[in-house]
Amino acid sequence: MDRSDITIEEYLGTFIVAGQRHDVLIRSVPDTDGTWHNAVVFRRDGKLSAPHVVETGVDWHVPPGIALQRANEELGEKDCIELYRRALRPRPPLL
Repeated sequence: MDRSDITIEEYLGTFIVAGQRHDVLIRSVPDTDGTWHNAVVFRRDGKLSAPHVVETGVDWHVPPGIALQRANEELGEKDCIELYRRALRPRPPLL
């Protein structure tokens, strides 16, 4: 079964940074071996917001539902804001 086109996003919550509201979602994507890969996705909320998405991976490899449950248990608002800020930092180039 080809699962490469399956992406599931589950709503976790919202937070406000610098006066801008962001929706937080947990993205789960399976690879061809059936291993799930999870990420935290941040989307600016609002009609005039740019469609820019910020995302960062997490070290979980669990199916949807379980990923959302784990995020609810482990990620508070402060944790989400810290992940968001970390995802915005410039990264050194890959060698």
